[in-house]
Amino acid sequence: MQSADFVPEFELGSGPGLVVGRFGRKSNVSSLLEQVVNAYQQDMGITSDYQPVEPVHPESGAVPIGDLVPDPEVTATEVNDVVMYVRLLSPPARGEISEDVRRGDALFSQVGCSSCHIPTLQVCVYAIPALDRVDAHLYSDLLLHDMGAELADNRSDGLANGQEWRTATLWGLRLAPDALGGEATYLHDGRVTTLEAAIDLHGGEGAASRSGYNALSADDRAALISFLESL
Repeated sequence: MQSADFVPEFELGSGPGLVVGRFGRKSNVSSLLEQVVNAYQQDMGITSDYQPVEPVHPESGAVPIGDLVPDPEVTATEVNDVVMYVRLLSPPARGEISEDVRRGDALFSQVGCSSCHIPTLQVCVYAIPALDRVDAHLYSDLLLHDMGAELADNRSDGLANGQEWRTATLWGLRLAPDALGGEATYLHDGRVTTLEAAIDLHGGEGAASRSGYNALSADDRAALISFLESL
């Protein structure tokens, strides 16, 4: 893929040629700046110096009704401040690591979940010391995978087709219930409320790991879920 025209060349994830997508559920955004700018414009309907034009309805081409604020609505400086804030957010801390959690961690690898939900990736060489070559325990390879018909939204997005999804990060999973009003929802559309149900919908490239999980004893499955709930 190529980065957006408004992303300067010094920004991570930019460049004149092809770049690797890392953000968005289908890895269709290569830089944090583009992700934030798109969130302003597409999710909140707020224009910026980077994207000064109001978003339009994808089918009718109509501009949202009721927006009488002159464009752009926020400056590049404000957007850059938000980008830096997001960039410097601390990773969520792990929960209690019990014997069950340790056993579940080993089972997570044993059934193949860690082949895509890679426990640790290292940040690249970076000018900010706190980020320079540190380990990020995000439990993702940040790559696209065909997850089969079970998870398909049948909607292409960038270079991804309707069955492809970027591997979801699992860090902070234990905080999901608190962040969502007491009941967590999982997967891209929040269709399930348990981790067991989310695992059961892994098809395509995730089918072998799903089968491995289902083949475990009830105690081992519970230990693996305990591990996930500690992240």
